[in-house]
Order: sequence, then C-alpha cells, then structure tokens
Amino acid sequence: MLASGGMVTDVANYDDRAIEKYLAPLRSARAEVLALGSSRMQPMPASAFAGKRFVNGAMQDARLDDVLGVYGLYDAAGRRPNRVVLSVDPWMESAGAGTGWGALADERAMVVRRAGIAGSPRRERLALLATKWRTLATPEYFRLAVFSLRHHGPHGIAWHVTDRAQNAEKTKLPDGTIVWKETSPEQAAAAAHAFATNALAHDERFRGLARRSPVRDGAVERFVRYLSSEGITVTVLLVPFAPEVYDAAVRLPGTTIADVERDLRAAAARAGVPVVGSYDPRLAGVTMDDFFDEDHLRPEALARLAAHR
Repeated sequence: MLASGGMVTDVANYDDRAIEKYLAPLRSARAEVLALGSSRMQPMPASAFAGKRFVNGAMQDARLDDVLGVYGLYDAAGRRPNRVVLSVDPWMESAGAGTGWGALADERAMVVRRAGIAGSPRRERLALLATKWRTLATPEYFRLAVFSLRHHGPHGIAWHVTDRAQNAEKTKLPDGTIVWKETSPEQAAAAAHAFATNALAHDERFRGLARRSPVRDGAVERFVRYLSSEGITVTVLLVPFAPEVYDAAVRLPGTTIADVERDLRAAAARAGVPVVGSYDPRLAGVTMDDFFDEDHLRPEALARLAAHR
C-alpha cells in the first residue's frame, strides 16, 4: 500500500527494516536527502528540505546496525543521496544493540566492509539468531503473545489504508515518515515526568552507554568519513530530550548522555562533519511544548533543527 502511494494507519508489530528494503528499489528518482536514525527521527517532515526529493529511512528503535543496513540500500552509483542527515542517539554505538536488522544483513555487511568498520558478518548473524531464540523463550515474550492473541486475535493488530494523517495510533506515509497521534502539551509533560521519575533509572539504553562492542566502537565516525569520501554532504543531528528527562539523565552514575554528546562532537570535528541540535533541550532551543512525549519532537521542531546547518 505504501508503494502505491497510500498511507497506512494503526501500524504496529511490523518489520520496518523489511519495508525499507522493499520500497528502496521502487524509488526511481535518486533521493536528494536521506534521513537515517530511530523513531526520534521519523517525524522529520519533507518540508524541512525545501522541496528536495526526501526519503526518511529512520526506523523504530534503530541502532547503528540498522542505519548501516538502510544506507546500504542506496550505496551504489546513481543511487547515493546528495545529503545524509544522520540522527545519532546516545546509545547508537552501545553493545547489546537492537536485533531487528536481519532483513538488512547483506546491506549492513557491505557497508561495514566499505567503511572499514571491524566486524565478522557471519558471527554477528549467528549471534543475532541466538538472541532472537532467547527472546522467544522468555516469560515476557510469552505474556505479550498471550495478550496480543486475547485482544487482537491470531491476525494481530489490523492496519488500514487511510487518507487522514492523524489517528488513534500512528500513520506511516510513503516517504517513511511517521505521523504521530496528536497529544496535548499537558499529556506530553505528564509522559516526560513519568519517564523521568519511574522508567529512566531502569532503562538499559541510558545505563549501558559505556559498553561498546568491537564493531560499534568508533563506528559512527568511520561511517560519516565513508559517506564524505563518496561525495555526500553529511549532517549529524542530535535530537534533544524533554527538559525533565535530560536533567534526570545527566545525574545518572557513570557515562551520561552529556559525555556521549561531547565525544560525538569531537568525532564529528575530526571527520569535518557539522553537528546540529543537542541532547540538551536548552542548547537545542526547544521547550516541552515541542515534544510528543519524553523524547520525540514534533515535526516543526525537528525541521527547525535541520535548518540550522
């Protein structure tokens, strides 16, 4: 449905890595701007790039492996974008990264090799498979499976083709953009407060920032250097967190998101790549009114960040 130009609503429990792999060959015109990153980049609107051909390749819970795989879909003569806007989350290089990149394993392996990033694709695929099987065996997975079966039946959550961009859940647009359900500033502030006071201290993404695996340590710098060597203009974008979340995160013990930002800025400077935005909302020039929740910015706020290049 996306390939035919439609919008899909109530999207959940789908493999957006496989969707990207399916859609990429169908895009006959080369993307002038390719956005890469996690769900924190998905609301980025095409209007932020003044009518240029825009593809949003950001995906839910994307880590470095996913980003490398998506870029690999376009890493060929005549298909490389003119510009890449790379949204780097603090945990992008962390060990124990996401397990969703299986659909893009070949493309990821190709970019790892071309960018000079250390790694063993065969061993990493086996580790990915083992992680998936371990997940299937957990009580939590069983509980969620039973919940889904009871509430949605054997076919899961039904998605629908829509001509409306707002809905009960989210709408996925043909360019890869996700349109979030509308939330009031009060709802967004409540979500940020609940996350900062209850969930943040137990969130492994924030607590494992110092852990690196060989394939990921310094890999962002190698990746942006590779993009630049291919004549691509690269912008690193740091999407801020809600003020209360940022303040709580920098008080956590060990390596914090402020430490990661400092190191990212140093790496980008070595690679000659500009950085826009900041994990600190005050430095980024955003307020709580610019957020959907604890860490997802509204499209107009993302567009303002992208314009500061």
